[in-house]
Amino acid sequence: MKQHTILIVDDSANIRRLLAHNLGKKFSVLTAADAAEALNILGMEEKLPDLLVIDIAMPGMDGFSLTSMIKDHPRYQSIQLVMLTAKDSSEDREKGLQLGAVDYITKPFNLEEFADRIELLLQ
Repeated sequence: MKQHTILIVDDSANIRRLLAHNLGKKFSVLTAADAAEALNILGMEEKLPDLLVIDIAMPGMDGFSLTSMIKDHPRYQSIQLVMLTAKDSSEDREKGLQLGAVDYITKPFNLEEFADRIELLLQ
């Protein structure tokens, strides 16, 4: 089975640790505290991650802007994007999906369901 790589982009160290620990059982996991760090990781990686989990509300560049940048860049367009956020309005959900996210998950979330959804996306 191919080892998939996931990049988690969230300004909460607790969320990054929780997801990295849980998803790390099945996938290779990278983490970034903000959009700038995520872009730096993407630029340095020879093999790009298969999926990014992106928080929306982050200092500096928000998750919507990061999603837009990734989807507009030819090298990154094939990466699947999942929004993980406390923003639960239908407008935010619609915006995330229109920008190219394949799923939009709101906090708080069920960790097992989250992992199942990620696994389904990577099959």
